This record gives sequence, C-alpha cells and structure tokens, in this order.
Amino acid sequence: MGAGWVAAAIALPALASAAPAASQSARDVVKAMARGDCDGALHLANAGLRSDDAQTIFLVGRMLAEGVCIEPDVAAATAYFSHAAAQGLPAAEIDYGVQVGLGAGVEQSYERAGDLCQKGGLERQGGGASLYSLGYACTVRGLASRRLRETLPSGAILPGRAARVSFNPASGRMEIRSNPRVASVPDTTTGTFVQRPLIDAASAIAKAWREAMSAVPKPDAALLENAGTELSLDLDMTLENGNARSAHLLPNSTLMPGDIPVMRPGASPFGR
Repeated sequence: MGAGWVAAAIALPALASAAPAASQSARDVVKAMARGDCDGALHLANAGLRSDDAQTIFLVGRMLAEGVCIEPDVAAATAYFSHAAAQGLPAAEIDYGVQVGLGAGVEQSYERAGDLCQKGGLERQGGGASLYSLGYACTVRGLASRRLRETLPSGAILPGRAARVSFNPASGRMEIRSNPRVASVPDTTTGTFVQRPLIDAASAIAKAWREAMSAVPKPDAALLENAGTELSLDLDMTLENGNARSAHLLPNSTLMPGDIPVMRPGASPFGR
C-alpha cells in the first residue's frame, strides 16, 4: 500500500474471539443442527427465545439471515439481532449494524451502522474515521462474510488464522492482508497424493467482496474518508459445518407459530 493509503486504520476483531462462551441453550441448538435435526433445533431455539437467552436469539437471527434450517428472511432477522444487541452481545451489535447498513427490515443508515459496529468491537485506530465510513465498511464486510459462510464448502476454513483485508471506503480498493487457514485434500491427479487447498481463499474473498460492494446501498461519496480500514472477516462456519444447510428448510409460518414468525419490516417478535 502507498503512503496515502493508510492515513488511519480500523481493526475489527473476529466475532469468535470477541464473543463470550456460547450459552448451553445456543450449544444445544448448534448440536441439533449438526445432526441435521432442524425440527429439534427450532424446538430448542424457541425454548431459548422464551428464556430470553441472548446468544440463542442471535443464533436465530443468523439462521433467518442465512437460511439455515428455516426459510431465509433477511429482514426478519433484524429484530433478533437488535434484541440480542440490546442485551450487550457484541456479535449481535455487529450483525445488527450490518442490517441497519443494508436497510434490511429497518431504516437504512450508515451513520447508525457505524455506531453499532463500533459498540460491537470495531476499534478506531488513529481516531480519524467517521461513523459513516465505519458503517459503510462494516456493512460491506458483514455482507461479504455472510456470502462466504453461505457458499464455502463445509469444513473449508480451519481455526487458527483470521482472514483480514484492508479497505479504503472512498476509493473502493480492497487488499487481502491475511488469508485464513484452509483445509487440504489429496491431489490424486498427479499420483503423488500431494495435499492441495480445498478452496482458493483469495479468489473466494475477492469475489464475495465485489458482490457485497455491488449489493449494499450506494453510499454518499462525499462522506467517505480516503483512509485505510483493516477488517477481519467473520468466517465462523459453525452453522454451516453440520447438516443443517442441506436439510429440508422448514417454513417459518408453519413451524413456529407465535415463536419465530416471519416479521414484516419494522415489526418485532419481542413487542418493542
């Protein structure tokens, strides 16, 4: 990067490291999904909702946003992220910020998205970044992360090294600073069984980032700062690593009447 590229930097820690240990309720839901037991997972999720468990509520938001076990409804996920964020769960504050940046089930605002993402753990280094720029960068990062979680093969990403990018909101330039650890498979075509990466992580990240930039609401260029932003992608594929993604998706309207309904924009299942 040139000298003008990094006038200030913003670091976003991986959600897995920022979040507290999962609650028993959330762990039970994940275990059911790993078995492909979507009926059981949603039964357990409803129990977690009724006990107002923040991590289960956040998990339901992810399930709705990404179509894991239930039919996807990105706008409906907003109420769950918002409610979990109100209980101080950092990962939920980040995902709620992404929803606000997208305008999914809530009024769109990059300024407010930046405030939520900062509360969730986005650290401003150098002190110069505006909340508007932070919100835009956080929204692109969040949508790119979501697309990667949805499209990468199960087990492709290994723990141990975060995927990090540098992003300049004003120019739209993105550079990969660190690729994640990727699982390997034997390359039988050479006859030597040399291990080869399961995926091309750099290409997958670049593609997801381009798609995210095209999909998010167009920002006001005059409000974007010409400064480098360092972000860790959220590639925690806990939900996708089981059988829930390939299981039959259950409709929200019939599976969970009164518990996890399909929400109309602006409505909340929590009465707020």
